[in-house]
Amino acid sequence: MEAWEIDAREQVRDLVASYNALGDRGRFDDLLALFAPDATMDVGDGRTYDGVDEIRTIFTDTRDSVTGEADDEAAGGPPPPRYLQHHTTTHAITVDGPESATGQAYFTVMTDAGIDHWGRYQDAYRVVDGRWRFASRRVRVDGTTPGGWADRRLGGKGTPTPEGTGSGDSARLLAEADIRQLVARYAVATDRRDLDALVALFVPDVRVGRDASGDPVAGRDSLRENLAGQLAAIGVTILNVGTHQIDLDGPNDATGHVYCKAEVQDGERWIHQAIRYDDRYRRVDGQWLFVRRIHRLFYGAEVGTNPVGLPPADWPANHDGWGTIPADDETWQAFLSEHGSAGHGEAPEETTP
Repeated sequence: MEAWEIDAREQVRDLVASYNALGDRGRFDDLLALFAPDATMDVGDGRTYDGVDEIRTIFTDTRDSVTGEADDEAAGGPPPPRYLQHHTTTHAITVDGPESATGQAYFTVMTDAGIDHWGRYQDAYRVVDGRWRFASRRVRVDGTTPGGWADRRLGGKGTPTPEGTGSGDSARLLAEADIRQLVARYAVATDRRDLDALVALFVPDVRVGRDASGDPVAGRDSLRENLAGQLAAIGVTILNVGTHQIDLDGPNDATGHVYCKAEVQDGERWIHQAIRYDDRYRRVDGQWLFVRRIHRLFYGAEVGTNPVGLPPADWPANHDGWGTIPADDETWQAFLSEHGSAGHGEAPEETTP
């Protein structure tokens, strides 16, 4: 390990420790100086806080919650915590380069009543004006002490479950069923080239990438443009979703891995692909959406009979041949009208022997 990387790791550790110390003391101006100006923060409440001004409200709302409980105590309610102490452990840091890194850590929060809640930080760090800063911070509460301060803030749920869906196994089953439907809708919307339905499956502030100057590109309009370009380069697609592992991270967040066997028309070639999607999901206004979807390829190859060039099947008269979908789908027709056909999915011309 080179000297610069050792220095980077120590600065990142100090950054995370300073976050806890400043937050516990209520020194919010100094705390916010630990974030890049365009940083984001996600605390699992269904939204992303963009920039230091929005991030500030996370901490002021927490302060106001404690103040509000003090007023409740005067009216006979439970006493508020006299202090909060955040303890961070098992801090794993991955240094991507001299000016960027990621990290994960466990945290435990203590009050005067003992352990209150615990969870994980998932961070991205980068150098700003010569100092390491938070580029993003994702906070996930894994559990709470029943009746404690965080438990009361979460509505007495203990370990959080999706809001409005009950608790325990039923909540988990409902969340998993909704997420599986989300993944299925992605496949159908892609195969039909229904771009409106497809981009609506993602959070409004979805990150798409970076532009030529290196600035972040985000939002559904940018996603639509990106997907249109990718899908216009290929023909018919058939996405068959299979194994789907889902891990719920709290009331509104989850991750998943999805296996998919795909068939893709690539010009005159017919490609079979084995894919794994690595997903992040978020529940926004009661609806599970994609935060991020990464396409990972096991393989792609031409396998078996190539359907490109087959005569029309004229189903049900024949069991083999070229069918009428997706060409019959109105969304497919609209997509080709806007982005061009290039032989994408039309029925082959009749041939004579």
